[in-house]
Amino acid sequence: MFKKSILLTVAALGLGGFVSLTQSATTQAASMPGSLTYHKTSSVAKIGSQYKSFKLTNHIPTSNFKNIKTISWKKSGLKKGTKVRIDLYATQGTQFNWYRISKYSTKKAKTNKKVQKYWIYGQALVLPTTTSNQLALSY
Repeated sequence: MFKKSILLTVAALGLGGFVSLTQSATTQAASMPGSLTYHKTSSVAKIGSQYKSFKLTNHIPTSNFKNIKTISWKKSGLKKGTKVRIDLYATQGTQFNWYRISKYSTKKAKTNKKVQKYWIYGQALVLPTTTSNQLALSY
């Protein structure tokens, strides 16, 4: 056991530093220095069961925006199973993306009414699955 820890330490030092293996996905994403890439989309998702582990913000925490505010889940009116509309998402080179969400409504919003939008990490959402019909060809 002692030899393994020494080898791991030497290997980590050889790679330029120590690597923490105990960080959560949210912590890793929040501290990731990669640049954000934004993409437009139009889809519907649901708030997942682990949503309270993640924060709702007015901007992505890793963005260059100076006044990032956290909004409480209670104030937003969002809870597990609530349908939300996704209009924008951002990638940063991690397994999960950031999504800009708003409450889903089937009614057409008036042009003068402002819809509240929030940014949330992808693990807090249940995203729609895509399926494709493929033909199995045999020769």
